[in-house]
Amino acid sequence: MLSGDRDVVIGRSGPFATTLEGLATEFDRIDVLTPNVGSNSRTNPHIGVSVQSSPVSRLRQTSWLRKRGAELMDAHGHDLIVSHDYGIFSNGRAASFLSRKYGTPYVSEIHHVPGHPRRAQWWEAIEKIIYRVYLTRVARGAVAVRVVNRSEVPTLLRRWGIPTSRILVLPSAYIDRSVFHPGSTSKEYALGFVGRLVANKNLRYVARVFESVAARWPSARFVVVGEGPERGSFQVELARVGVLNKVTFMGWLETTQQLAEIYRGLNALVCPSLSEGGPRVCLEAMSCGTAVFATPVGVMPETIEHGENGWLLPWDQDAGASLVLEVLGNSDVLSAIGVAAAASTVHFEKSVVLDAYAAAYRQLALKSVDD
Repeated sequence: MLSGDRDVVIGRSGPFATTLEGLATEFDRIDVLTPNVGSNSRTNPHIGVSVQSSPVSRLRQTSWLRKRGAELMDAHGHDLIVSHDYGIFSNGRAASFLSRKYGTPYVSEIHHVPGHPRRAQWWEAIEKIIYRVYLTRVARGAVAVRVVNRSEVPTLLRRWGIPTSRILVLPSAYIDRSVFHPGSTSKEYALGFVGRLVANKNLRYVARVFESVAARWPSARFVVVGEGPERGSFQVELARVGVLNKVTFMGWLETTQQLAEIYRGLNALVCPSLSEGGPRVCLEAMSCGTAVFATPVGVMPETIEHGENGWLLPWDQDAGASLVLEVLGNSDVLSAIGVAAAASTVHFEKSVVLDAYAAAYRQLALKSVDD
């Protein structure tokens, strides 16, 4: 596996580490190559799983991946190459080379396309073009392009000429329902936001919603869980609209149990992202029985039935704030939506998602690169 995840090689827990733990029971050996983390680090997080980070710069990454990948192929004869593709596609270019050299099938994984369906920065328009070039030229040799939602990205790929037969839909977002489940926690916060504080999270929209709710209910409190480079500008915006003193910033929490308690303590979660693969936080909140307001990105359009188990936010901030105000004061509606939300996330249970992942990749390993 050629991965973009840096956390696993330094021993930090997270979704990819959990995925490897699940896959380790399904495959004899998994070798993972990751970007540079400051040293040529190696680790063996699970039996049969080896993780090594690149010792070279980003610009030399493809060359190193080809060389180290070839050494691993010679030593272990892997049946499948999996490439998590993004950025300048160092992983994908190396995977394509190794696939041709060894006649081994490879899968290109696209979790989301920058700037789709909406862009946060002007340069995402350029990134989107690069994705198209990669997928229609370099990745033509991939036996499958794995995507994580059923409509948003597949529709774009078909528009680019990728055959439906080569598009594999496998969700990456999963939930440990033993942790994320409904409970009796009192509702401490009117609204919350959970996630990285970065441009594509549409934080001005969050501030606008907080502002509207505080204007209607002056005693309302809000919580933000997460960190990122946009924290400073987000706080400036919250101060500008007069609600910074009503917002508690918690940073990243130490355990998933703490995060689940936060979800259960919200009247609702607001998630107005411009582009996403998941977003996982919405599924976690829903599994906890918390109502979610989310823009139609990632798996949200196929998961949320508007007004039945959550709400799909319009792109216009004022319209979105009005939607939140319509229902936030009705505890009976929020409670009913929360019950429906929890029931609708059953198919995102961790074991279900990882079993499907393993089964699909076992089948792909049997494919010929000429299929």
